[in-house]
Amino acid sequence: MSYYYLAYGLVLQLPFVCPLVPNAPDGAKPDVTVTEGKVPKWLVSPIAEDKYWQIEPNKFLLRGGRKAGRFLVEDGAQITLERNPEADDVRLAIYFFATVLAVLLQQRGLLVLHANTALTPLGAVTVSGVSGAGKTTTVAGLLNKECQLLADDITVLRLNDTSLVEVVPGPPQLHLCEDTAEIFGYDIQNIPRFAWRRMKAAVSVPHIMAAQPAPLSALYQLVADDVDDVRIDKLSGFDKFAVLQDCLYGPTLPNEHPDQFALFSVMLDSIPFYRISRPASRWSLDEVIEVILQHG
Repeated sequence: MSYYYLAYGLVLQLPFVCPLVPNAPDGAKPDVTVTEGKVPKWLVSPIAEDKYWQIEPNKFLLRGGRKAGRFLVEDGAQITLERNPEADDVRLAIYFFATVLAVLLQQRGLLVLHANTALTPLGAVTVSGVSGAGKTTTVAGLLNKECQLLADDITVLRLNDTSLVEVVPGPPQLHLCEDTAEIFGYDIQNIPRFAWRRMKAAVSVPHIMAAQPAPLSALYQLVADDVDDVRIDKLSGFDKFAVLQDCLYGPTLPNEHPDQFALFSVMLDSIPFYRISRPASRWSLDEVIEVILQHG
């Protein structure tokens, strides 16, 4: 049986259920189809790999574990899934949206960042940083200020018809740890959490989701630092390059796909980058939010 969903502007035809992702309109033609079939355990000549994945040019193999299966992504056009006997739809959906779809979009030439994005009155702002820096908490704070969600954890960028960098809306969900969920009034007690997802719960938030792509106005790198007060610094030159390189999603690089390289260059040339240093020793979310809303 197939299920049809809508994410990143694409109609997805999937052989597993994804309850947090909006259904595609009736009769919509799929842009991406996941086909069940045989998937190799290893690629023949990987150019990069770790315990869970391998890469060849325009091929990506993901081994999802006992309760999921193996996904093979090829040429930005084909995804094959071989389920394991104990696979369940919850884990298949998590692996698909957390990794597999991101790789497919990279293979299609889009720029995929490990970052969160909100639509503010001054434009779309992307918040990057290492795990634990406070990206999701910051975006949740922006949503609490009547901003809208564009992307959680995976931000997808493309050039629009006027060569502006724009953010494509992702699934309407926020991955929240227990403390953050409690602060913002989300009940996550009955939502599955996994250690390999840092015990975060995927909370459905369609009521605060942006419906259309939006031009990117700024990228912020959030850093927990040994400072007393929140500080913002505008970045330039190599610092911009390093920040963008650090938040690229996954092991692929933009020079593997010409469209990605062009988009990477436009980002560096036209989008302002800032580093926000926040005190590591105290709560400073309101100050961080104020800084972002002032700069846009």
